[in-house]
This record gives sequence, structure tokens and C-alpha cells, in this order.
Amino acid sequence: MAWQLFYSYSHVDEGLRNQLAKYLAPLRQKGLIAEWHDRSIEAGSDWSVEISDKLSTSDIIVALLSPDFLASEYCFGIEMEQAFARLKKREVKLVPVLLRPCMWEESRFSAIQIIPRDSKPIASWQSIDEAMKTVAMEIRDIVSEAKPLPFQLPTEIESVSFKLVREQLHSYARLYERIRQRLRPSDLRTKRMEDVFEKMRALAVASYPLLEDLKRSPSPGDRLAAVSILQVFADERSLPFLVDIIGSQKPFVGYHAVKALRIAVGSIDTSSYSQLLAAIQTAQLRLETAAAGFDCDRQTILRLAEQELNAALVAQSEETARYD
Repeated sequence: MAWQLFYSYSHVDEGLRNQLAKYLAPLRQKGLIAEWHDRSIEAGSDWSVEISDKLSTSDIIVALLSPDFLASEYCFGIEMEQAFARLKKREVKLVPVLLRPCMWEESRFSAIQIIPRDSKPIASWQSIDEAMKTVAMEIRDIVSEAKPLPFQLPTEIESVSFKLVREQLHSYARLYERIRQRLRPSDLRTKRMEDVFEKMRALAVASYPLLEDLKRSPSPGDRLAAVSILQVFADERSLPFLVDIIGSQKPFVGYHAVKALRIAVGSIDTSSYSQLLAAIQTAQLRLETAAAGFDCDRQTILRLAEQELNAALVAQSEETARYD
């Protein structure tokens, strides 16, 4: 059965969208894909309802990134809000295609694999044909697999109250992303993000069953929510996740991941001390080589965490010797 493909794009880029459609023609002819875009809306139809319906039933959403796309309240706002909500549930494949140079790194797409994979905009290639073929082959590989199936939580926790917790947490995640994207770096911006984080952490006990889903999400807001849970529940299995966050995410998320490691020193089971020490030391190296550069606050917290954990290890060793 054909994958239902939805194009999300700015009308300024309609020509490039048409070119990509030509390169996808073999997939269409083989019955692998069935494409839809807003030019398919019939006269007299409610276009907003049509777009929403197609977004909710598509199997793959191709987002054509450009300055005009990122500046569009409808494309980047309404359409992508729905697209990312479905992506979090793993109901759809979201494929960002970099058409023209733009600041996609500062958007929510920073957490998703961009194609072409070298992040070189299609318009900048010496051969547009080669660029389009590269993108078409990536999409071919996706639609050659099984369609995505929605993630479902165990039925025993799908109570009304849990649904409310989940919706509230995702609402905070979206609020964090809006604040990060729309406000310039400032004390006010940091304060608002901290307020959102505290609200996430207040839900940690109720939202703990969502932890693994949040960790896998490409959304920076969802990953921040996962970090908020890990500041309350020290989890040995999540140490690699925190280390990855510290080396790859924005400073605010990384800062709270660092705090989670330090909090774990006083709350993780003593049998996991060696794993925690390795995680702290790896995080120090990751932070030193991260694109964000050296950050004394995060380095200081990691250094203190290492000192506290080493002291705990010495105390544990002395206690063990005393009873041997």
C-alpha cells in the first residue's frame, strides 16, 4: 500500500517542490507513494480543514526548509506543530529537506537528520539534478520500509488522569520551544525557560512512565522534560542519555543534564557509582569538545560532582574495609 506523502512548503519554493516531485515520479509510478500538497485542494473546499486532515493521515511529511518556510506562521507554526505532535507518537516520518540557506540549526529541526545529509542546501549544489536525486534516494529508502506504527502506552496506565499529565507535559515542552525560538538570549528568556522547567519537574512523579518515550523524542522540549524527570529519579540506564544531551543539546538543556548528574551522586544506588563516575568524566570531555565551547558553570558543576562522588567512593571503601 502506498505511503501517503504530504509536502509542507512555502509557495515561494513551489518551483523546487515541483522539481523534487519529478525525481520522485518512479516511486509514484511503482505505487510506493501517493503525494499531496495544498495545490490539490478543490475550489470551494475549506483549505485549513483539508490540510489538517491530510496531515493527520499522512505517513511521511516532507518539510521543504527555506527562509520563507521558517518565516511562515502557517508552515512552521500550524503545520509543523501537528507534524511534530505525530512524530512524537511515532505515527509519521518527518523528512526535512534543506532547499535554500536558512537558520534551521536554531529551529526545532536541529534535532532531526536533515537531507541532503551534509546540510548543504539544494540551491547551493553545482548540480541541482544531483541534489534532487540524492534527496529522492533518501525518500526511496524510507518508503521501502514498513510504515510507522503509533506508539501506545500500556492500557493499564492510559487513565484519564495520566492523559492529562501527558498533555500538560507536552504543552510545557512546546512552550519551552516557543520561548527558545522567539526570544533573544537574555535574563528574561532564561527566567521563563527556568519557570517552564520547574513546572516540568513538578510533574516528574506522575510523568515517569513517559521517560523512555521522551528520551527518544527528537523534540528539544521533550528531552528537557526527560531531564526534569531524571533530576528527581536517578537512573543508571539513563546516564548515557544525559551524557549525550550535555555534548549535543543547547546550553540550557545541557546545564540541567549536568545538574541531573550531580544530583545523582546523592541519590543513585551505590552499586552504580562506577558507572556514574565514568558518565561524569565522559561528560567533561564531551563538554570540552562540544560546538558550544567551554562553559565554566557546567564544568564547575561536573567538577564538584566528581569530587563528591570520589569522596563517596572513599567512604564506601573505608566502610567496606571496616566490616571485612
